Amino acid sequence: MQLEQKKQKKKSALLKSAYTLFLKQGAEATSVGDITAEAGVAKGTFYLYFRDKQDIVSAVGNLVA
Repeated sequence: MQLEQKKQKKKSALLKSAYTLFLKQGAEATSVGDITAEAGVAKGTFYLYFRDKQDIVSAVGNLVA
């Protein structure tokens, strides 16, 4: 698998996990650690794709809108 495909797969996993957790427990109650654990990636990986939790909240909102 090429590097770009791996990166896209990780970002997609983070977005999907965030969406699932936001629906289940709300964005406010969901931590970056919760998202990365659900996605099966290291916490540091999150910050390669998103600045902070608000950044992924916005990204999920843009996908849903």
